[in-house]
Amino acid sequence: MKLETQSFGTLEYESKAVIDIREGMLGFAQHKQYILIENEEIHPFKWLQSLDDQYVSFPVIDAHVVLRDYSCAISLEDLRSLQIDQPEDVVTFAVAIIPDDPLLTTVNLKAPLLVNHKRMIGKQIVLTNSDYHTHQPLVFG
Repeated sequence: MKLETQSFGTLEYESKAVIDIREGMLGFAQHKQYILIENEEIHPFKWLQSLDDQYVSFPVIDAHVVLRDYSCAISLEDLRSLQIDQPEDVVTFAVAIIPDDPLLTTVNLKAPLLVNHKRMIGKQIVLTNSDYHTHQPLVFG
């Protein structure tokens, strides 16, 4: 399948690569289907590209790359909606804000995107009882 995007030009993807985010991302509830764009030039980041709107994409990063011991309490309702059988079925992403000066990049650890990579179902949740921040500075090295 092909997708025309604003930021990445024409992309080819397979239907099995589509992540169904039934409730959409926060503030983008109408956008339900996404693909992850991976590229060595942007590693460890990936881009979560909407299939519903060529102008909507989010830079994301594995939350465990940001904080090795990152953990989030997932409600029973969220476990069910993501159809999680095993903890290793889930990949936890943090949405990044990458300004003109990449050294000022921050990530949202308070509202991670959980993806069941076996069933390709995702959900962004808000961690109400955590000390994580919405603008956690990202510092490597």
